[in-house]
Amino acid sequence: MEETSSRRSFKPLLAQCRLLVLRLLLALVLYTLCRGIFYLYNKDLLGLSTTGEIGRIFVGGFRFDLSAILYTHLLLTVLSLLPLRVAYTSLYQRVMTWVYRFTIISALILNLGDTVYYRFTLRRTTLAVFDEFQAENPLHFLRFFIDYWGITIVGVVLIALFILIERRLPRPKSYPEGRVWPVYLTSVGLLALGIYLSIVGGRGGFTAETRPITMSNAALYIQQPHQRAMVLNTPFCLIRMLGKNGLPELTYMPFSEAAKYFNPIYTPGQTPLSGMFRGRNVVLIIWESFGREWVGALNRDIKGYKGYTPFIDSLIERSYVFENAYANGGKSIDAMPSIFTSIISPNVSFVLSVYSGNDLPSLPRRLSGMGYTTAFFHGAPNGSMGFDAFTRQVGISRYYGMTEYNNAKDYDGQWGIWDEKFLQYVAKELGTLPQPFFAAEFTLSSHHPFQVPDEYKSVLPKGSHPMHQVIAYSDMALRRFFETASKQPWYENTLFVIVADHAVPGALDEYKTTSGIFRVPIILFDPRGQLVGREPHQVVSQIDLYPTILDLVGDTHPMVAFGSSVFDPNRPRFTVQEIGGMHQMIEGDWLLQFDGIQPRALYNLRTDPRQTTDLKDQPNTPLPAMLLRLKAYLQEYTHRMRENRLISLEPSR
Repeated sequence: MEETSSRRSFKPLLAQCRLLVLRLLLALVLYTLCRGIFYLYNKDLLGLSTTGEIGRIFVGGFRFDLSAILYTHLLLTVLSLLPLRVAYTSLYQRVMTWVYRFTIISALILNLGDTVYYRFTLRRTTLAVFDEFQAENPLHFLRFFIDYWGITIVGVVLIALFILIERRLPRPKSYPEGRVWPVYLTSVGLLALGIYLSIVGGRGGFTAETRPITMSNAALYIQQPHQRAMVLNTPFCLIRMLGKNGLPELTYMPFSEAAKYFNPIYTPGQTPLSGMFRGRNVVLIIWESFGREWVGALNRDIKGYKGYTPFIDSLIERSYVFENAYANGGKSIDAMPSIFTSIISPNVSFVLSVYSGNDLPSLPRRLSGMGYTTAFFHGAPNGSMGFDAFTRQVGISRYYGMTEYNNAKDYDGQWGIWDEKFLQYVAKELGTLPQPFFAAEFTLSSHHPFQVPDEYKSVLPKGSHPMHQVIAYSDMALRRFFETASKQPWYENTLFVIVADHAVPGALDEYKTTSGIFRVPIILFDPRGQLVGREPHQVVSQIDLYPTILDLVGDTHPMVAFGSSVFDPNRPRFTVQEIGGMHQMIEGDWLLQFDGIQPRALYNLRTDPRQTTDLKDQPNTPLPAMLLRLKAYLQEYTHRMRENRLISLEPSR
């Protein structure tokens, strides 16, 4: 009889423990399903060729899923094991049910949302994205679920299936009876054990080698850095990046030695074209999402390619064009610092980092010192993306946004004023600026949700990709901008610089590699026709624009710059990006991937543009020289950023 009573007393606790375990196992299954959906949706970008590679990622993903689940379900674990009689009441059980459902449904939404968003960023979302879009109307993002209705439907089905299964999990049906103190004592022990295992498991294991698990550990399971996102899950990334947007201090060599391989102090005015545009206006057009893939004139060597940029194609014939040009980041807020200050964002976007208050080198401020009026045009609501604050930080004196445009009927309902309308406004407003002026214009219509004004939906070609029609629209908007600008008295006295803020992988395999996803056009157009030509091979990037423009207008003073004039034959030509927690360097025909400790891959882009053959272990490659230059570059960058020495002309210690 005593034994029977004891069993009856422990039965509710055992049922509670069973329910907790089943809920955690169900969470693991759902996370795994999300990873499968992620793979199926993005398999064209991931480049996984064998079952073994896919299996390895799923095995590695289990570690990160378990970590995220144990952390996010810590509250549920505590609630499940509290030594209280009330824990077995129906109300208490309902509370636990809704805590669990909320946690799981949130994780499903985040993971499935990133399934789509990955195609734009090639990385998992961190808390930085909420800072990035904090000024935007959150209701606008509901459009995201409409446009990608397939994933939305999958999400709804998955949530419904989850709730259906979860409702059938057996709950405790009684209270502890009889001698309950042994039950509560056991419950205390299980509670302590549950908290301990949750923390240890969440951190990645018991040993010093595995604790705590970080996003960089995903590299153990992948061949290419952009595959890291499939190993990870979004809740894990959000948790791990809490308060972690600083840079590590990198010390690969003495700074005196680092200067031999890369010197951040650069002096313009030493190129064949130095001062060619002295005293002339400069108009910088930053083209939203306009990767090289979308420019017809730059892809004529691709069989069957159909372009949608007739105007830009014609402009290229009259311009100086860099065909091997790259963005330094994957977002608009990465592009702004790169273009205006010649700095990269290897960890987190500069404007969202702890260093956002640093003193910055600045193209607009240097031009202001040379007598230039400075202005920035962006048709979005003022404050969008933090552009107004950043432009003020770099010394731009005049800002023109949606407020200054002052005509809400031209609002696209999502991001701002339609490009055609706003560019006409820009063309006319430039005539009011005292010359010489430097003006930057950031377009916005060539962006998700890929819409054009109603009057052009049946006029412009739609093509085979959602981007094609907005590309055609943006191209038309630029054509009309130049038509209006060409009638203005300032036009012939102006150098136009066109560059994309970042690329967006589309349909072509050529642009789905870790190099291709950063390729953008860089176009210099002189209406007088004094600067015409093509540079098909030389590596240039956004960070080169700051020193290049200063060089062309006649600035000869030294500066801190992580790029150089594109016309400087004496400066090493390379570019650096961050992708999937990996540093990527492109120099000449070669691409190097470096995890901060050792090289991970080396590819010859001329002979192997699809990046299929890793040559890092082969002899007679430029890897040693590239690695030294990259280490010196990263060391100088992190030191100067951490110590707020981005404008100091003194050598690093």
